[in-house]
Amino acid sequence: MDQRSRLGWASPRLGWQRPGGVLVGAACLVGLAIVLDEGRLARVINGLGGISWLLGAAMLAWSLRGAAGWLRSGLVLGVTVLALAVLVRPTDLAAAIIGFAIGGAIVALVSTERPMHWALLVPAMWLPAHIVVGIARSTIDGAAAVRTAPPPTAAIVPLAMVLAAGLAGLLVARCDADGFHSSDRAASPVAPNSRSGAKSS
Repeated sequence: MDQRSRLGWASPRLGWQRPGGVLVGAACLVGLAIVLDEGRLARVINGLGGISWLLGAAMLAWSLRGAAGWLRSGLVLGVTVLALAVLVRPTDLAAAIIGFAIGGAIVALVSTERPMHWALLVPAMWLPAHIVVGIARSTIDGAAAVRTAPPPTAAIVPLAMVLAAGLAGLLVARCDADGFHSSDRAASPVAPNSRSGAKSS
């Protein structure tokens, strides 16, 4: 497997750039809605951001159909996303950066191929997991949580989630690809024609 295939750049159909771009755009829309805070425009933008977020998740999941080791990677992804949905508050910038960088790196390391896709699935699948966890918490508590004003940094948390996981996945993918190339060069035998050429000279 060459480096472009390992990173997911070999085929436009399998590339992570398009769904990754959708996720970045969705995160920006959600951040803009947080800035606007209330009103019809904020609700519309937030809805568009949520739909775009889910679309990016669906694109990533579709691109990974038939990927090697998908069951193991999927299980690790599920546990990681659930842990982040429970532990990381969507208004905590530092926790989001650290948590999603670690989560993206873990899922990318476990994946057999296309680590960037798997790493980006961490923030992509976080949104539905966050919604489910929120519903479960409100059901258990039996009352709606009191809404407080978000901190000024809350608007960039969605984008920070995507970028942290993506950069962690890219780092893992590049290190892994370089390792593949080094081992391939070390294990590759010398071609017969080169040996004969050396003897004839």
